[in-house]
Amino acid sequence: MVSSPDVVKPGEEVSIFIGNVQAGDPFKINIIGNIKTEAGSFFSYKLQKLNLPMDIANPTLRINMNGLVPNSMLNVSVNQHKYNGGFDTADATGLYDYEIVPGAYMSKGYYDVEINGTATKTQVPVTFTVTGTNVLAESLAESTFSITGFSNGVFDVTTYVVNMEPDKFVEKKQFTVQDQLIAIK
Repeated sequence: MVSSPDVVKPGEEVSIFIGNVQAGDPFKINIIGNIKTEAGSFFSYKLQKLNLPMDIANPTLRINMNGLVPNSMLNVSVNQHKYNGGFDTADATGLYDYEIVPGAYMSKGYYDVEINGTATKTQVPVTFTVTGTNVLAESLAESTFSITGFSNGVFDVTTYVVNMEPDKFVEKKQFTVQDQLIAIK
């Protein structure tokens, strides 16, 4: 179950509850969204305090973004460690697809993921995916995170356990990140 209001402020916490996960079960969380920004502007998209409540074997973190300035530089860091060495660039179409394999094992705990780039459009589609295999059985696990670095966007959070085909998800929730400032004319 994904628990959040339909609208959250930037930085407000979103929770994902996963129950009855057995040792050895494949595990996946997708956070898919559209960041609204100004074309040509630099942005810093952050997943803050991503709490992974399970130890994960064979972990992979994947970041996919589109709508970037072609050949513009990007920086990806996890817990302030730059995984893409120096700076990578979006391809000639403005796509950036990067996969991080942080080792054979990823311990439960908190992770901060930050992606810096330059938008070519007013909406930048972004997908962040965590996959791996659960190490120890968990009767109920809660994963939390907050999204910051921009004022508006729409996100889908989907969790998959065991059967990870696209239509076999455990839970899916859509929410809007909005600064909630209302202009009155």
